[in-house]
Amino acid sequence: MNEPTSNAPFPPVNGNALKRSRFREIAGILGRLRYAGDEDGRFRKYILCHLVWTILRGFFYSLFKFTSSGVISVGTRVRVVGPKNNLVFGKRCKIERCVYLQAISRSKLRFGDDVTICEGTMVRPSGHWGGNLGSGLVMGHRSSIGAYSFIGCAGSISIGDDVMIGPRITIIAENHNFSDLTRPMNGQGVNNRGVIIGNDVWIGACATILDGVTIGDHAIIAAGAVVTRDVEPYAIVAGVPARKVRSRKTDLPAHGG
Repeated sequence: MNEPTSNAPFPPVNGNALKRSRFREIAGILGRLRYAGDEDGRFRKYILCHLVWTILRGFFYSLFKFTSSGVISVGTRVRVVGPKNNLVFGKRCKIERCVYLQAISRSKLRFGDDVTICEGTMVRPSGHWGGNLGSGLVMGHRSSIGAYSFIGCAGSISIGDDVMIGPRITIIAENHNFSDLTRPMNGQGVNNRGVIIGNDVWIGACATILDGVTIGDHAIIAAGAVVTRDVEPYAIVAGVPARKVRSRKTDLPAHGG
């Protein structure tokens, strides 16, 4: 996964060059604004109107709410909490309506190019009323988070490139301690091992990924699965708890024969 690592992730550029770059980005987005099967373009004007308003809103957010290296689309009622320089987006990202992004964390929340965060999603590393300071999140290029998902990055979460995360997903990089039977569990603290999701992973709707899990490249997590242990590359896992049902690499026929 390619990701910015510097404290100054975007090099300084000439003002005119920046304007030309942004216009090229917008032109590229407009060129892709079409639905398969809509040859006469009768729906294009609706998404074009929506795009104009969300890009204008994205320009405002990039001035005051977060850092972006390019054009970004922001829906209505998007809430950002935390310092601007702790939330970093790449180019051509889309943040849909009612998304909540909390950037109160030890490390930055970093999103690559062409990332989509769908409606109603919450990304939250830390509590609202103090407590432990969360770690943060890194998400690669062309990855997406489905609607109404919860990403609890109290421990570090790393998501690779080209990852498809379905709706109502829960990823929690934290566990409560419970070994002391003489004390309430909510007073025993927490532990964090982190979650790593590789490249080209598909996570089905309503799945849950728990702390300490590593999901290998090209794996598939079935809808509704609860992942409590590592998933090897190319594996397809399903169930509660999730278990391997087959491998994409060895059990499926090769293309073309």
